Amino acid sequence: MFTKNVGKLAMQTRMSEVGELTRGHWRGEWNADYAPEGERPDGYRDYKGTVPLLATTLRLLAANGPHGPVWWRYGRTAWQTPGDALDNPDDYRAYSVRDQARRTAREVELERARREREEERRRMEAGKWVCPTCRRYVYPDDGLTSGGECRPCLNYRERAAAEAVQEQPVQPVQPPSGGGVFGWRRRT
Repeated sequence: MFTKNVGKLAMQTRMSEVGELTRGHWRGEWNADYAPEGERPDGYRDYKGTVPLLATTLRLLAANGPHGPVWWRYGRTAWQTPGDALDNPDDYRAYSVRDQARRTAREVELERARREREEERRRMEAGKWVCPTCRRYVYPDDGLTSGGECRPCLNYRERAAAEAVQEQPVQPVQPPSGGGVFGWRRRT
């Protein structure tokens, strides 16, 4: 507790110096998770072997009493009540709550994706038909006529038609009858 009545800047300076000198005793060790690229890693502070260091001023104690927001815990940014100042909101307890929330969100997302895949599979099964040529099951697809041939059969027919066109012999062009190259007779 700082009891000497000094200016606000002097008080903040003294409190900061005490914090810097004692940092190793109150800070705790940071433990971080691996985070995929683009995400911020999460983690927690392990306060094992540390002592929470609290500070206040006589003026604040007189104005608000010991149970009011008069305690400043080193490493924090605001004045707090004794219960809040002694709590460790960035310890493993808080981390495990966040981690469980992340796991639950991942499980919900995986379940949603599984349901979508299952619905798509049911839709495909409901719309299937038997190819009249090869008797295979045909599933709905863009460009296929319901009840028509499957894609391999259609591709086979297209390829066969293209080959048939290429195999036809080219007919030579016959000059028109009536003589001459240009189709008119020569007068003699």
